[in-house]
Amino acid sequence: MLQQDGPDEPDDGLLVREGAIVDASVVSSARRPFKVLDVLPQDRQEDNEGGTDVTISYSDDAEAAWLRKGNRAYYGYKIHAATDTRDGFVLGGHATPANRSDTEEFVAVLDEVDAKAGESIFADKGYSSQLNRYVLQVRGLADGIMHKAARNRELTPSKKNANRQISSVRAKVERAFGTLKRGYGFHRTRYLGRAKVELEFLLNAMAFNLKKAVLKAAC
Repeated sequence: MLQQDGPDEPDDGLLVREGAIVDASVVSSARRPFKVLDVLPQDRQEDNEGGTDVTISYSDDAEAAWLRKGNRAYYGYKIHAATDTRDGFVLGGHATPANRSDTEEFVAVLDEVDAKAGESIFADKGYSSQLNRYVLQVRGLADGIMHKAARNRELTPSKKNANRQISSVRAKVERAFGTLKRGYGFHRTRYLGRAKVELEFLLNAMAFNLKKAVLKAAC
């Protein structure tokens, strides 16, 4: 877990957590694929089937995978991570092939950031599932996952309002991913293989946290 201090030491620590924001972002592989597939998994499908396996036979980055987001196709990895809700420090995360479903990695991220009972966990509607909400309930965590409309059934006004509030909180994790990609060049990996990509992410996240801590201390 990437954390400066625990919640019981607010005077000495730089990070006092009130909750965590979970999200995922795609990074391109260090290698260009030799062949573009015609059929690609769609990210965050409404039926949560975005994790369809795709076999790549024509690249030396064998653990990377294809994913389509909107009109663009990506070949690489997906970073599943969380930041704290107060300052946007990266708390932890891991890498998977790009076609891995966000929903299926939610619990793993919770375990990595060691979320404590009473904290709030925020995430977009891509993480909305009965299992994920049940896990939050069992662990005593406040449910901040955005609501997803069912087919032919719109969200109620109260759920729409909840989504707007959650969306405003989620901006911190999106800014963290944006900084890692723009400021640290992590829009594309430097190494091959999931393990090395994950290590690259963690090192970048540590540098990001250290810089943020220095800037925060100077204020």
